[in-house]
Amino acid sequence: MSTIELPQGIVTPLVAFVTERAEPDVDAIAALVEHQVRGGVAGLLVNGSMGELGNLTAPQRAVMVSAVAVATRGRIPVWAGIGALGTADAIAGAVAAESAGADALLVLPPLYFVTADAELERHYAAVAAAVSIPVLAYDLPQRAPRKLTAESLARLGRSGVLAGVKDSSGDLTLGRRVCLQTSEIPGFQCYAGTEIAIDAAPALGFAGSVPGLANIFPGVAAAIDAAARRGDAEAAELAQRVFVDLFDLVTLPLAGAGPATVAFNAFKAATARVLDIPNPVTLPPMTPPTPEFLDAVAAIVDRLHIPNAS
Repeated sequence: MSTIELPQGIVTPLVAFVTERAEPDVDAIAALVEHQVRGGVAGLLVNGSMGELGNLTAPQRAVMVSAVAVATRGRIPVWAGIGALGTADAIAGAVAAESAGADALLVLPPLYFVTADAELERHYAAVAAAVSIPVLAYDLPQRAPRKLTAESLARLGRSGVLAGVKDSSGDLTLGRRVCLQTSEIPGFQCYAGTEIAIDAAPALGFAGSVPGLANIFPGVAAAIDAAARRGDAEAAELAQRVFVDLFDLVTLPLAGAGPATVAFNAFKAATARVLDIPNPVTLPPMTPPTPEFLDAVAAIVDRLHIPNAS
């Protein structure tokens, strides 16, 4: 396992700003990165779920990592999401992401076959052996054939294969169990994939949170985390209310769109609204937003936006 230290705090899973040709929109990405750095987040995740990992080709994902790494200029770490049907494809993606400038990798389990713990552990060991940067497991049972077990994650941490895990199960009870199982492993970090429980994450043992809403208001996300870590529950809860209200974005109606499409469109459009850039491109097969949808997004953002704050 790499000895590179993983950050504490907010790691923003960046939305995928692309051109009409589905290539990274370099200007929009640069604006988004600056917005994040000014907001005080601890790191950036490229090609995560919010970055539409499943909608980009392998070459496009590598270019996306490079574009973010160039814009970030080493000021905060850049993680790259890796998803693949099997181990060989995951290794190829991991090597490409490291070459493109990623500082760490967030790796999904194999996405086709249901595998046993021993097979999952061989998968992660093979990916980690192919790169020199930290590898974290991406526990996302909503998208993968099965949930990663706390026992398996702990074994991978103790053996030096994994440097951490992002728990996106949505179950903070299970997430806390993972934190407890791995708490004695030197350098191992757990991150919560949560939007509306950022204030609770530090108390449960998480090193940080990975909220998609941080694309829009990174300063709010950083403020929630910082207040929670210094024990100011009132300030943390007050800031968290902004994200509770902002999460209404995922409930907006969009005919012909699934829940993921609504979230991608809403988060990208809201971020573009704050950055004052054109409405972003929607990647196929996702349903593009309607003017009415964009107006509804703007109304929520404008109601909650704090002028001169990131």
